[in-house]
Amino acid sequence: MTWIAEKITNAYPIFSVSDENALLDVLLESVYGYRFPADLSQDEIQKLRRRLLAAAFDLMVAAEYYRAVGHLRWVYCPIPGSEPMAYYPYTSLCPRCVLDGKFYFHQANKPSSGSIGATTSRLLGVFMKALFERHGRKIEILRGSEPVDSIFLDKSTEPHVYLFAEVKSAPLVTLPLAMTTERLTFEEDQAAVSLQTHKEVTMINLYKTSTSIFVPIESPNMPSGWVSKNFPIGNKEDEKDSAWAYRGLTNLLKSDPSFFQDYSKFWLAAFDAYGALAKLRPVFWFTNACGQPSPRPADWPKRSRGDGHESISDSKTSVGMDRTDDIKKSIYQVLKLGAEGKPSQDTKYLVGIVSNIHAVRHFDEYLTALKDIVWTRDETGKVIQASQLPPDTALF
Repeated sequence: MTWIAEKITNAYPIFSVSDENALLDVLLESVYGYRFPADLSQDEIQKLRRRLLAAAFDLMVAAEYYRAVGHLRWVYCPIPGSEPMAYYPYTSLCPRCVLDGKFYFHQANKPSSGSIGATTSRLLGVFMKALFERHGRKIEILRGSEPVDSIFLDKSTEPHVYLFAEVKSAPLVTLPLAMTTERLTFEEDQAAVSLQTHKEVTMINLYKTSTSIFVPIESPNMPSGWVSKNFPIGNKEDEKDSAWAYRGLTNLLKSDPSFFQDYSKFWLAAFDAYGALAKLRPVFWFTNACGQPSPRPADWPKRSRGDGHESISDSKTSVGMDRTDDIKKSIYQVLKLGAEGKPSQDTKYLVGIVSNIHAVRHFDEYLTALKDIVWTRDETGKVIQASQLPPDTALF
């Protein structure tokens, strides 16, 4: 049995559940039904549609993050003249205040990479399988074993095409959850005084209370250029209700077409800000790997471990494959998969990196020089020119 055949034999199909499939179906309908400006060329539309697919995938991941929302670690935001709100953020700040250019630190509720990594990789496979099916492609996706993350099998051609892939999957943004709340007060001189500062709070009425997703909306008339809108996504019934956000987002997308339009406009603006490191744009601070606030407030907390100050979101959370350590590992894995599989191939065997978004900031620095490399194996260790290779040497 060849190395390729052994890896395929030991792999298993990716799985999905009904709530995931229902959300995915309506997300793809939202993307392919999106109303593009009439003056865009087909190439521009295709480029935007690819980005909208990435935005849709972020909502799939958000539903997975939201499933574990708990009573603790909400942040109370009492902006004068506005309704008091409590937020459950996934980057370390108050989302409403940062749209006004103000940084208030609150520890993010994002799950650890160890607990979420395998799930986001699986969701990316589920997402891609649905895309293939939509376009009439019968491509099987398997979960591999080390050193192979995923295997893509296309048996509709002769010879069959096998892609062995390293998978890197991480969202650009995960928007906060929001709840209306009573105005918090405290007793002073036998009088009830309204709390005027942010505070970490416990939402004791979490279950069966309406929860919303906080979406920044571009507003040229506002000083910062942005306002926010809360879109209701239902409520979590109890601690066992792990599918509540999948149901809620599915129902929201079906009932309110403006949600995906508003969310997509925000996501595209955040993507541009992320790529340009545009720290003066408020939406930049919703993106993963945005770093420390700039300018950093005098009261911004120092790290609990190590030197320096806390980040809003550090580089370990970089979108897709844009973390430099991930790029380096992926380059090695591609070489490893190629070196193992190419010599034993009896099919059309490909290797690659699969991600929800390319290396937006680091492609030129790490990957441009590798795009056109042709390589092979030389057991003698003496070949320095292609002409020295035997005529039947396979090139990869």
